[in-house]
Amino acid sequence: MEKKVKIGFVGAGFMSQMAHLPSFMESEGCEVVALAELRPQLREKVADKFRIPKRYTSHRELAEDEEIEAVVALFHYLLNAEVASFLLERGKDVMVEKPMAFTTDQAEQMVEASRRTGRLLMIGFMKRYDPGVQLARKMIEKFLSTGELGEPTFVRVHIFGGEWVCNVGSPITTDEPYPPLPKVKLDWLPTSLVGMYDEFINVASHNLNLLRFLVPGKWEVEDGFLRGSQLLAVLRKDGLLCSFEYGRLSAHRWDEDLTIYFQRGWIKVETPPPLLKNVPARVIVYKTYGEPQVQEPIAPWGWGFKRQAEHFIECVRERKTPLSSGEDSFEDMLIAKEIFQRIASKG
Repeated sequence: MEKKVKIGFVGAGFMSQMAHLPSFMESEGCEVVALAELRPQLREKVADKFRIPKRYTSHRELAEDEEIEAVVALFHYLLNAEVASFLLERGKDVMVEKPMAFTTDQAEQMVEASRRTGRLLMIGFMKRYDPGVQLARKMIEKFLSTGELGEPTFVRVHIFGGEWVCNVGSPITTDEPYPPLPKVKLDWLPTSLVGMYDEFINVASHNLNLLRFLVPGKWEVEDGFLRGSQLLAVLRKDGLLCSFEYGRLSAHRWDEDLTIYFQRGWIKVETPPPLLKNVPARVIVYKTYGEPQVQEPIAPWGWGFKRQAEHFIECVRERKTPLSSGEDSFEDMLIAKEIFQRIASKG
């Protein structure tokens, strides 16, 4: 039997409790041996619930534990660069939630720390690990290689959100104040746009990342438009255009999909609400040639968060580059910055 990877957690908030801790605790290849959390009451209650033996007050204290091989660090992304870089320098492989940072400078700092130390940096873009998404990627690769649907002609990315928690349960909470966050200034962006930029990278970085996963290549920004909370960006890769639609929807359902149009049909990927466990993305294929037909291949049951945890453990054990590495995810930060630079240029 393979030796289990010893994992330390930093942060015991909502996503840690409802998605990441359960996923790692249920993964056979690892053992969660430590939890670091600044809020003492929350730390003890969460560690007790998940039966985590070691408890630390901060990531700095946890980093001194030589038993810990890898760290899952879960808190506001304004802190990712400082914490991840520190842990990487202390010889730990690190996974953080998306987006990887608030600024491209912070993201570059993290990538450089990973390169310099030779430690793994993985970003939590769990949609890449969804069984339906991975099925769609294989089918897209097949269509592109065989030419069955002809050449790709257009891509549409749509994310309006909605209900994403899906009655998953209630986390442990305390009345302890949330630790203060550092103030980071964006010199290149007007103050009036900072709030929307913050929201966009927090939510839509998932979709930029998914676009680049399903349609690999160098995507560049053609233009960007913002009206209130509704955003439209036009991206291009070689001769292929993509409309990237971001907005808000108050609804009981989750409204998110990506469609790749070809000369003779399309393939659509409808991604599930993030906290809907074990329901994979829906994949729909429309073929217009011959006898027109719609096909819906079925992906196996599975949850992106659980499969993501298993992938991180595998990468730590086998020293493999993660599918959502820091270096790869840095591209999402560059695209998001360029979109908002285009929006800002319109005054």
